[in-house]
Amino acid sequence: MTSNSKDSNRAKSDQRIDVAHQSVANLGSALDEFEIGFVRLETATTVVQDINRTLSRMIGREGSDLIQKPLAQWVDEDHRPGFVDLIESLRQNSSRCVVGEFPMLNNNSTTVWLRYTFVANQVGDQQSDVVNATAIDVSQAKNTEEELRLANDRFDSAQANSRVGSWEWVEGERVAWWSKQLYELHNMDPSLGPATFEEFIELVDPKDREKIYEVNRPPFIEGDVRRFEFSSNPKFGPRRYFAATVWLTRVNGKMVRRGTTQDITKPVELRSALQKSEEQYREMVVINAEGNAVLNLDGKILQADRKFASMLGQDADDIIGRNLCQLAEAASAKLIEDRMLHRNKSEAHEVRLTHKDGHLVWLLLTCSSLFNDSDQFIGIQVRAVDITHRKHVETLTKLAAEAKAKLKRLTIRERQVLEQIVEGRMNKVIANRLEISEKTVERHRSNLMKKLDAQSVAELVKLSMTAEIMTAS
Repeated sequence: MTSNSKDSNRAKSDQRIDVAHQSVANLGSALDEFEIGFVRLETATTVVQDINRTLSRMIGREGSDLIQKPLAQWVDEDHRPGFVDLIESLRQNSSRCVVGEFPMLNNNSTTVWLRYTFVANQVGDQQSDVVNATAIDVSQAKNTEEELRLANDRFDSAQANSRVGSWEWVEGERVAWWSKQLYELHNMDPSLGPATFEEFIELVDPKDREKIYEVNRPPFIEGDVRRFEFSSNPKFGPRRYFAATVWLTRVNGKMVRRGTTQDITKPVELRSALQKSEEQYREMVVINAEGNAVLNLDGKILQADRKFASMLGQDADDIIGRNLCQLAEAASAKLIEDRMLHRNKSEAHEVRLTHKDGHLVWLLLTCSSLFNDSDQFIGIQVRAVDITHRKHVETLTKLAAEAKAKLKRLTIRERQVLEQIVEGRMNKVIANRLEISEKTVERHRSNLMKKLDAQSVAELVKLSMTAEIMTAS
């Protein structure tokens, strides 16, 4: 009786297991109807005990090729340890349902992402040797997720490279959404969340705040676009410059302000440096007023800029090809021939050249030697400064000094007579004013004409006026 009882118990147990096996097999087939994969694995080895057609197709292999082989071998290599660890954890603790997503390698070397839902087949407190799992294909969602991640990465990268941040502010809300780059532009910590308008305005230079207020001042018109520039508050670090664009749109009945902010500090600094450089250059040109020309060893003008030509009243094209000696007066032509054209060292010379209208101009020519690749002296680089005015002053000063020296030869009475002559008075009037006779005036007049080497009253007047220039200076 005992033996029969045991056999009866064993038969019942076998029947329960067979029913379980039959139930699992039926479950796999039933899930095929809904294109849901199913697999039964050994927890210690991930060896496949049973698999339905849907999961086999997802992996791209025949079910017979998968049976009695570790499913882990078809998991992407980087994710394989995680897959094995998850199955092993279910062997020790199977009281929960576990979901995991893993990339599987199919037979055409492509990857399919499957989301598994694992449930251990545990009896009592014993370890679970088997785990059942359903699987669905989430490749499209994963690809979309990856594309979104890449798009966000590209978006962040593009904003970082172009130094641009973006934001969105819904009417009625206290804070706005800021992109990652916008936080960086304003040296803010993203973990603290977007700044309120009051916090942001503190970051703006006080002189530019009215621009910000104006942009956010009603009325707001859908489709309106507003552009402006502002700078950062120097109280919080080095000054930075920004160009902002704000456009207004309506979403779900609410006005939404969207905008971009670009860091233009470098362009602004470059523009400022360029402007300063141009101002310095213009100042240098005004101060130096240099013209430039290139001569060959015969004195022929090979190149000339507009400034050099204008000193002679010419256009640059009109003097190129002409000989500088032919434009000079005789003494200067000889100096150019003897001292400039045949000396391979830097020198400066004052020469007189003929202006287009016929008068002579003085130029200070600073000469630099030109050499070819064989170190042969082949020409002259000339920098010219118009010194005509200076030379006129020098000449006039010299004449004034000579005239004053001549006047010193006169006696006091002769100087008194000269002053009256210069004022245009007749001898009789001069005699009455100086209380001397006309004959005495005539004698003084004759003497001073001889001492001053003057032939006429006009020359006396010119000499006197020239001397006055020296006295005034």
